[in-house]
Amino acid sequence: MKSKVKIGLVVALVFAMALVGCSGSSSKSDSSSSSDSSKSDTSASSGTSSSSSTETFNVDGKGKTVGVATQHMGNAWNKNAVEAITKSLESYGFTVNHQDGGGDTKTQVSAVENFITQGVDYIIVCGGEGGAFNDVSLQAKKAGIPVIGIDMFLDGAVTGIMCDNWSGGIQMGRYAVNKMNGEGKYILLDTSGWSTLLWRGQGAESVLSSFKNITKVGETREVAATDPVTQGYEVTKAALTADPDIKAVLVTWNMPAVGVYNALKELNKLDSVTIVSADTGDDVISAMTEEGAPDWGFMGQNSYELGTLAANSVLKLASGETLPFSQIGTTYFVTNDDYIDSGVTSVKFQNPEDHWNEVLAPVLGKFEETND
Repeated sequence: MKSKVKIGLVVALVFAMALVGCSGSSSKSDSSSSSDSSKSDTSASSGTSSSSSTETFNVDGKGKTVGVATQHMGNAWNKNAVEAITKSLESYGFTVNHQDGGGDTKTQVSAVENFITQGVDYIIVCGGEGGAFNDVSLQAKKAGIPVIGIDMFLDGAVTGIMCDNWSGGIQMGRYAVNKMNGEGKYILLDTSGWSTLLWRGQGAESVLSSFKNITKVGETREVAATDPVTQGYEVTKAALTADPDIKAVLVTWNMPAVGVYNALKELNKLDSVTIVSADTGDDVISAMTEEGAPDWGFMGQNSYELGTLAANSVLKLASGETLPFSQIGTTYFVTNDDYIDSGVTSVKFQNPEDHWNEVLAPVLGKFEETND
């Protein structure tokens, strides 16, 4: 029996990306971006839970309201993010007005519109179909209300916070290729409209498409956010019934992956099909550690960390600090099998001199010696 209880943290890609916006993110003077923010906000964008959660601010939030709009509250990702935001901001006296979209994007957008009408002091859009919020984000900016996006980049927002979905997608593809031994068929399940999910799928397929003996069966299969577990099950069952030779099922988020697992159990395919998914969730981890579960790897992220970064962004703005245009949290790859990968390292940020001395010096000599 393969070890299913030990979950291997194969790679934690920690990116200290502080990509500073230069477009003037808000009409309020305390929330505009500047080129100096890459220095002043390093801790907020370091992607480490410890650094973001231990920051303290001299801020009194009494009388100020932060509107938080979520797409749904059906999984641990959303619950953890909202918990982090609420716990942090309420400790400084802020009122947190959380509105849940119930899985409906229009309802979530309406919540943001209502926040603008109510004149809240800050808005956090916590997950959802990023592009659907560009107009209301610009409306909020015009009204002088800073907007912070989690798991999305938005026009008019002061900052966008997410994990590195691009590299996470690459790891999904690499895992699939290894489990398929470089050949075979796969299907991809996605929920359209969510840019972060799209990037994961694109990253995975950029790897898979490099192998001529790996074939995608059909087009990307749509799974609606309203009933993802059931649809993940139905789509997978139909695909494997039509083509029993499929060796891997890729899914761009966690809830449909549970449906995929249920289909594999029913079809007795647990030993012959690998699941490759995305997003950390108690549902996925519980399923993948069950006795007899299939080989399963997923790109994970820490939504409590992302929520804390969002709360800290509010606190920084309230302190008169500036923010980087984007903040990238920790990205993980987790498997329940013996997949070991020591060949992945995180992005390393350096100034030109240090980079020269590490990479070029063995042949060209030290920077200081060659550039006097």
